[in-house]
Amino acid sequence: MTPGTVSVVWQCPFWRVEECTFTGPDGRERTWYSAARPNPHTVHMLGLTADGMVPVLRQWRAPLDDWVWELPAGVCDREGESLTQAARRELLEETGFLAGRVELLFTGTVSPGFTNELYNAFLCRELTRQSPGGGTGGERLVVHLVPFDALEDHFMQAVRSGELVDAKVLTLLLLARRALEVDGA
Repeated sequence: MTPGTVSVVWQCPFWRVEECTFTGPDGRERTWYSAARPNPHTVHMLGLTADGMVPVLRQWRAPLDDWVWELPAGVCDREGESLTQAARRELLEETGFLAGRVELLFTGTVSPGFTNELYNAFLCRELTRQSPGGGTGGERLVVHLVPFDALEDHFMQAVRSGELVDAKVLTLLLLARRALEVDGA
């Protein structure tokens, strides 16, 4: 592929639509549209309390006009803030728990044919309750505590009941299980 030109078709403070014109491997010129975040990194956390509970969210998502089961997550939109700092901040804002230990487990793509977003999965431990949580600004979310050992069943039951579940939760659950097995926890 030969790099071409990128132009911004539309933008708002949170993302922009880009038009990329390039020459493909077959020599033909192509145009691709994608959504790009100013900072492509997002943080996604599985928090674990000392007694084995995981704060999970039921959050209203306007694009879907529905509630979605999720793990805490957020964008990295503060100048100079590291991924670990963003993970701590977002976990606290959404769940009310402060993490004593934060471990990056994985960085990968979310939807590479559509967006530049990079998914950064964290395992957060040594949680202490600081507030009820509930998010900031216009967020509409409810915090639930689910036993870690019942988390997969919790999300799969939600799916069977016709409720929406963010698919990234299963990736993070697998990564967290493996990290905990390595640690012997």
